[in-house]
Amino acid sequence: MALSESLERDGFQVRKKVFINPLNAKLFDSVTERKITICNLFANDGVPVGDIVRVLNEKYDHVVKVLIEQGLIRERRKQSSKPGQVEHGT
Repeated sequence: MALSESLERDGFQVRKKVFINPLNAKLFDSVTERKITICNLFANDGVPVGDIVRVLNEKYDHVVKVLIEQGLIRERRKQSSKPGQVEHGT
């Protein structure tokens, strides 16, 4: 029986549970290799975002950005329906 679960980790909704490493990962530049490492640790090894930040000495927002870019987690920030519009308090 398949469960339709909405998996959440570290306050983020997970979009993909598995990250497939590229076959030629060693041929990439160091920045791309780091992104692959972040994704692999999060998706395949189940390492929490905070631990990835600590172990790889990365900034929290950078790790989250990589995971969003690679489709592993959903964006949480609310986006305004009308860009550029500022709400004024009364």
